[in-house]
Amino acid sequence: MHLDEFLTAAVLLLGASTAAVVLFQRAGFGSVLGLLVVGIALGPHTVGPVVNLGPVAAAAELGVVFLLFVIGLELELPRVWAMRHTLFGLGTLQVVLTGLVLAAAAAANGRPGAAALILGFGLALSSTAFVLPLLAERDELATEHGRAALSILLLQDMAVIPLLALVPLLAPGSSEPDGWSIGRQLGLIAVTLAGIVAFGHLLLPRAFAMIAHQKSAEAFAILAVLTVLAAAWLAQHAGLSPALGAFIVGVTLSRSPFHHQVSAEVTPFKGLLLGLFFISVGMSIDLSLLVERWREITGLVLALVLLKGVVIFALCRLFGLGNSPALRTALLLTQGGEFGFVLFGAATGAGIMGAQLQTTALLVISLSMAATPFLARLGDRLAGDMAGPDAQPNTTVDPGLQRHVIVAGYGRVGRAIAVMLEETGIPFVVLEQDLRRVPTGPRERRKVFFGDGSDPRVLRSVATDRAAALVVTLDRPAAAERLVAAVRPLYPDIAIVARGHDGEVSARLRALGATVVVPETLELSLIIAEAVLRQLAVPEDVVEDAAELVRQYHTGERG
Repeated sequence: MHLDEFLTAAVLLLGASTAAVVLFQRAGFGSVLGLLVVGIALGPHTVGPVVNLGPVAAAAELGVVFLLFVIGLELELPRVWAMRHTLFGLGTLQVVLTGLVLAAAAAANGRPGAAALILGFGLALSSTAFVLPLLAERDELATEHGRAALSILLLQDMAVIPLLALVPLLAPGSSEPDGWSIGRQLGLIAVTLAGIVAFGHLLLPRAFAMIAHQKSAEAFAILAVLTVLAAAWLAQHAGLSPALGAFIVGVTLSRSPFHHQVSAEVTPFKGLLLGLFFISVGMSIDLSLLVERWREITGLVLALVLLKGVVIFALCRLFGLGNSPALRTALLLTQGGEFGFVLFGAATGAGIMGAQLQTTALLVISLSMAATPFLARLGDRLAGDMAGPDAQPNTTVDPGLQRHVIVAGYGRVGRAIAVMLEETGIPFVVLEQDLRRVPTGPRERRKVFFGDGSDPRVLRSVATDRAAALVVTLDRPAAAERLVAAVRPLYPDIAIVARGHDGEVSARLRALGATVVVPETLELSLIIAEAVLRQLAVPEDVVEDAAELVRQYHTGERG
């Protein structure tokens, strides 16, 4: 691709994507459907400009890899263990039962046994790339149906491994593998998984610490991206899903003090690559084929949604979910998934599926993906009717990230504030850029994270939109001013209490939007002044009134 062609494609894609995301989000359908429409409009199956995504198709597939890595960063091992019943119970049953039901339907429709089996289990997989961004956009990852959907999706990503291994066994003329080859492959998988865990648990924290000490933002960002790609590469070469490798290394880093900053560095790549992925899916939708065979294709999509939805709803009820969250989960997961493209491509190459059957299956997956935002809204309406008008939304919010205090800086002042907040039972998190001040011992109970508080991505990761106050205790005036300047436009309602080094710095901080500024020498000066006045036999009430007047003047509470 020449530079001129690349620039033309970039301008068309970015311009159309920006307009579509804004319009579709304003209409309440979310950004995913907007990006799908962009792909359809700029793809080869419609009139108008055509953008060639061929050179970046592989990069678009990495969007799912980066998405799973970011999810892993937010899932600490105790939370994964707490999900074990839904992850391995509900998730496994969903894949097996849905796969068998869909395979039986394909066989009843005249498909050969091997093709029916691959079709059934391939369509049983849902789209991680569609559902999780949709849940995040709607702030529903912490809800009961959000957790159930996440568990099922993670297990589906793991299920890709045995399904891909099944393809050569079902291929025409294939011979049964011997025990040695199976054992060797399983051994390679076990070694790779252990290597990824060791890589994330032992090597990466030391590497990030070394770079943090050198204060090299560029090197930190490069290492964060390298972490995702290296884990995906290792998993790919072991026959695993690259997304699974990225997820595992993300989980190993979830309890690291660096995970907020790592997430901030990786998130822009995730957003861009996922956007390309959705656009590429839209480009694969052949509208002429849909018009030509609309009855057949529409019937297949409806059958997929109905059969898959019924099985998932029944299993969710079996695992204790109420009618409303079970219905929401079912309607969120009725689409085909991105791994279906991979599985059906491998099956076609092995001679299990014909080219026409593959084209039909991929079109069904693409259209079911496009229907997901509409089905999610349908789930909202039906679930609301089930719950009744007085029902409260079923959400689980971490109390440490609701009406909490964010302390920027963990030096002498920051530690004192943390102790006072701890003693009064007020939840808080601490952001610190100096790695030497970030405690890493197993006994450290405070939430102290390495990260730049002036970075909007880091601010989002500590739920600044739900915080009650931000305390700026940084000992460098320029850093404090940069932080207040970054926070105030983004979060106009948050209370900002800042430490000022002198009168001039305090005035600049107030001008930038700090609610209260406390000069660092103020209290010591007041203590000395009060002691002098008492020695001069000034009445106690006059001393206290004078001190309060000076305090209000210097903190900006009184002009």
